[in-house]
Amino acid sequence: MNDTTADATGVQSAIDREVELVTSAIDLVASGGAPSAMVGGLRLATAVLEIVAPHARAKGVRLEPLWSADETLTDIRIRRGPTE
Repeated sequence: MNDTTADATGVQSAIDREVELVTSAIDLVASGGAPSAMVGGLRLATAVLEIVAPHARAKGVRLEPLWSADETLTDIRIRRGPTE
């Protein structure tokens, strides 16, 4: 395995972990288990938001990205309510 393949595998693993965290929070809020949730410190939020947005819309849950000042990390707030 070359360095490029290893880097790509590492990025995909990180995206998969972050997607799993946000998807779990979406399911928690959609089920009524919590009125809202926050997943913090995401490094790959742009990719994660693209992946989970259809699931959030289907569940009637709103995603609100909260970008850090330097945009290196992002928190995502998940709330029940109309999606955009």
